[in-house]
Amino acid sequence: MRTSTARTAGRLVAALRRGRALHPRGMLLAGTIQIENPVLGERGEHEVLARLSKGLSLPGRLPDVLGLAVRLPDGVDLLLSTGLFGRVPFPRRSFTSGPYSSLTSYRCGARVRPLVARPEGPWAPADPALLPRALPLVFHLWTGTRYLARLLLREALPGRDLTFDPVLNSRPDLHPVGRLQRLRRDVYAGSREGRDAALTGHPTPAEPRRRS
Repeated sequence: MRTSTARTAGRLVAALRRGRALHPRGMLLAGTIQIENPVLGERGEHEVLARLSKGLSLPGRLPDVLGLAVRLPDGVDLLLSTGLFGRVPFPRRSFTSGPYSSLTSYRCGARVRPLVARPEGPWAPADPALLPRALPLVFHLWTGTRYLARLLLREALPGRDLTFDPVLNSRPDLHPVGRLQRLRRDVYAGSREGRDAALTGHPTPAEPRRRS
């Protein structure tokens, strides 16, 4: 698929859905990240924003490919999805029932490996609307055998939204790699265009759904 075609497809899907082309149903969350490895930034505890979502926007608690997006303190975005073997998207019935992976490899300093987030804690049904009752949630971030950080999500921000882009919001020493990155960049750009969203560093009120 050409990148121009990918951008057009992302724009059309977002316009038809009146929302994100990918992972439209989600909840923005606030919490802290305890960085243990400097590849993610300065060591220590920092305020952080994250979003948990459903990839296909299936209703209610139905299993779906679930997403975890994290905005690091320096503005870098990490996007991970529930999967098998670190590479294959896989639906889950709970936000805490299995690992999340970047699916493609990340450059993390001198290494190139997938990022993984392993959840900790009780069952959290795969319905973003129920997340406020499930908090706090904890995720442990790894790359290979290297422990990176502990993510604690403790507050839901209903009615707020934040646009993530792991390709544009990256650093030379922390970014996704591989042939699909140009395609991803165009899909994300088309999705923003289709719903008139800006790529900003601050959460904004979620736009009301337009009526047909």
